[in-house]
Amino acid sequence: MNRGRVSRLTLALGLAAVVLSVAALVGLPAPLQALTAAAVLVLLPGQALARLLHVADRALGALLVPVLGFATLTVVSTAMFYLAVWSWQACVVAMSVITVLACLERARQEET
Repeated sequence: MNRGRVSRLTLALGLAAVVLSVAALVGLPAPLQALTAAAVLVLLPGQALARLLHVADRALGALLVPVLGFATLTVVSTAMFYLAVWSWQACVVAMSVITVLACLERARQEET
């Protein structure tokens, strides 16, 4: 990996989180909205968090993506529920923010 440069995957994950969360919130047709919401709620945060772990085994890395995504979604949804602020829109935004923050941390790691 090139030191001092952020990988394309890190940039793509962060950008996809922002674009897909906006797309999910603007009111796409139901099938497209469900796909974008699933990506923002599970796949993107799971991938961003799994990349922070630097797992060498591809099978384990692939397994970590949905596991970390669902675990993070569970924590965020439960916290919102107990704080009486739950809404699917707020959940999409929170998961997008988590994805972007994980990408920023990965970018910081890649630069050093």
